[in-house]
Amino acid sequence: MRAFDFDQTIYDGYSYRDFCFFVTARRPWLAFYLPVIIVVALLKACRLISMKRTVEIILWPYLRFKKIDEYIVKFWDKKEKRIQQWYKDIHSPDDLIISATPSFFLEEICRRIGVTNLIATEIDRKTGKVVDPYCYREGKWQRFIARYGEDAKLTEYYTDTMRDEFMLGKAERGFFVKNGRVTQVH
Repeated sequence: MRAFDFDQTIYDGYSYRDFCFFVTARRPWLAFYLPVIIVVALLKACRLISMKRTVEIILWPYLRFKKIDEYIVKFWDKKEKRIQQWYKDIHSPDDLIISATPSFFLEEICRRIGVTNLIATEIDRKTGKVVDPYCYREGKWQRFIARYGEDAKLTEYYTDTMRDEFMLGKAERGFFVKNGRVTQVH
């Protein structure tokens, strides 16, 4: 099975960050939440809070919209073109996207590009809490095994960061993606 990280790998950029800017431009009152986001980012940079908690805090105001699903569709109408060409060239319907980005956000783009296998961070949309295991670093592998079983083989893994070494190490072949260029690392 081939698996792909999403942000900075298949998508040129950080999709959920782009989505937050997209929504804030349409709901300017969200700019008042910016100081909270800055403080949380600084706390994360200083390793005083976990990535999981960071996501929960940053997502909180965006989950409050009754029509968030409509915003997601409109966002992908505008940003679908940022799916990188190299991926379009090798796409296969049985590819797996495995990402720390929330699943409710990626489901729409996966449908559009013809990917039916998605493992991503699950968020309780009522509470804003991340459902464990968080689909980040080792959590990606835990979620992969939970879905496909201990005997599942990961033939290829594509990522933009060597911090994904856990998934890269589990794959028979690992690939690093930077600026749309794919390089095999093992």
